Amino acid sequence: MKMRTITSAAAMTAAALLLLPVSVRIAAAQRMPYHRVQQDLTPALQRSLTDKISDEAGPYLDEQDKRKNDKKVYVDLQQKFEYLPTYGPHHQLTCSVKLGGAEYDPTKPGSSKGAATGTLKYLVFSYTLVHGKWVEMAKPKWEEQKLGAAAGRKMTGNIARGDKYKQSQQKAARAHAAAAAAAAAAQKAANQ
Repeated sequence: MKMRTITSAAAMTAAALLLLPVSVRIAAAQRMPYHRVQQDLTPALQRSLTDKISDEAGPYLDEQDKRKNDKKVYVDLQQKFEYLPTYGPHHQLTCSVKLGGAEYDPTKPGSSKGAATGTLKYLVFSYTLVHGKWVEMAKPKWEEQKLGAAAGRKMTGNIARGDKYKQSQQKAARAHAAAAAAAAAAQKAANQ
């Protein structure tokens, strides 16, 4: 009897919460503490942070290029930053910035980059804004996400299709340039 009463009370409470108007639930969510609200960076702040991180990311990009040239497993870092700003205590702006890419093994065939291992790796930079200047909170660290061998095969197949498309586009451009040169030569000969 007691268990049925507790279960009934829980069901009635859940039903009452679901019947609250949506505006009341939204208003309650908006009263969350300010430091937990994620906001976008202004374009000026994003540019200044991009400039700061671009200098710091250079050696990591060079290291991955060297690994690729040495036929070692490397990360194909995309030169696009992902910004994750948050506000800490006292409304202090902090930002984690991710630079990521897929990991490839250049010794295995499959595409111009090699075979994907099925792992995504991210280089994470952490900065805080102090008196209008970005200050590094911690040294960059690597994070990884293992997607598995099937995902690696799919990534390798996608890169291989992209390679074939690029080759066909280059072949068409060469054929177009040759036809244009032949037409120009024919026109020049006709004008003489």
